[in-house]
Amino acid sequence: MSSEKPQDSFKILTVAEVAELFRVHRSTISRYARSGELRSYVLGNRRLFKSEDVWSFFENQVAHECVLEKEAE
Repeated sequence: MSSEKPQDSFKILTVAEVAELFRVHRSTISRYARSGELRSYVLGNRRLFKSEDVWSFFENQVAHECVLEKEAE
């Protein structure tokens, strides 16, 4: 069994691809990237994302309803 990461973890995504993946507008992804919430890399005039950073960002998002329910307990 190899300890190497799967090839997909090295995939590079564009703003449009991340927006399509999350089903949100491109400006939403750009806003997260500019704020630093979603790690990105600027190459020339393009903003790019490593798939592992995108999924890490996604996994750290908590639905507002879940937070409110936990606070009420």
